[in-house]
Amino acid sequence: MSGMYEVNQIAAASLGADPITTDAIATAFGLLHVLQVYTSAMMAVAVWDWLVCLQVEWETIWKSRWTPIKCLYIWTRYYGLITYALCLWLFNANFTTGECKTLHYLIAATCMWVVLGSEAILAMRTHAFLGRKRWTAVLLTCMLLGETAFLLFVSISGVHQTVLPVVTRGPCTATDAPGKHVVSGFWLAPVAFDLFCTFLTLWKLTTMHARGSHLVKIFVTEGLVYFIAVAAVNILNAIFMFQSNVNIQNINSFLALILSQVLCCRLVLNLRARGRAGAVHTSEGPIGTSGAKGTMPVFAHPGGTRGPTETGSDTVNIPLERFNRPYDELSYEHEQGVKVHVSVERDVESH
Repeated sequence: MSGMYEVNQIAAASLGADPITTDAIATAFGLLHVLQVYTSAMMAVAVWDWLVCLQVEWETIWKSRWTPIKCLYIWTRYYGLITYALCLWLFNANFTTGECKTLHYLIAATCMWVVLGSEAILAMRTHAFLGRKRWTAVLLTCMLLGETAFLLFVSISGVHQTVLPVVTRGPCTATDAPGKHVVSGFWLAPVAFDLFCTFLTLWKLTTMHARGSHLVKIFVTEGLVYFIAVAAVNILNAIFMFQSNVNIQNINSFLALILSQVLCCRLVLNLRARGRAGAVHTSEGPIGTSGAKGTMPVFAHPGGTRGPTETGSDTVNIPLERFNRPYDELSYEHEQGVKVHVSVERDVESH
């Protein structure tokens, strides 16, 4: 990296332009190289996070039954990786101006669905956290549809091809049209939606009686971390869109995309892993004999032999998430299971 400045200066000087133009071209080449290295590093982070989470993903995602959250996780994780690879190809390959005129639309048009996948996961978690009220489902769905319409508008009409100075072939990038700042809304719209979901979460937390619950702590803590981190990067990215130098307007775009995907996928995995661990702990219980692990109930039988048709009181530990909702669908009032007493009638052979 230390020698790239000299390389860019030599390349710019070879064009035979005046000193001011030569310096501007060298700066553009340097910023373009930074963009390529930056996006490649972010792609490495996305792949690394997927690899380190693969075992947990197998246990909590692939081995579980199909639910909307499972579908959204797979979409966000794997479609996101495919989209990042496509963008990395666009940023590092050599295209003519005519080729890039068609391809530059793919950047925003493909990345928007990764953003919406992350937003949909957050919306479903917020809806579950608020007790699955119908009004929250309608409100969050309408907001997601509005955000989708706006991102489609930006992807189709807002993006503008970035034309590289002097050279006829190079990477394909896109940004705002000169003098306009429409693409900044691509990053500010998720901030507004995340802010609303965070407000609903904090509002619900003030009315809850189970604030010490592990799942509640994970949802609130990681939800706040998700919002603060993603909002900060998206706002920074929107600010960069107002820079006059088109070469650095999109420099933080990959960071915003990958950070939101990684944190959202981590939130799903952590909630599912904790819910699964809680189900195992509940089923094993402190009351019994060798019960099956997982979500199978555990029955504790007091010792001794009963007479014929004797009725006894046995303690049964029933994890409600097996009979009510799967552990991956967060609902704080049903996460712990309950101990109940039932009367069990047995016919035992007399001795």
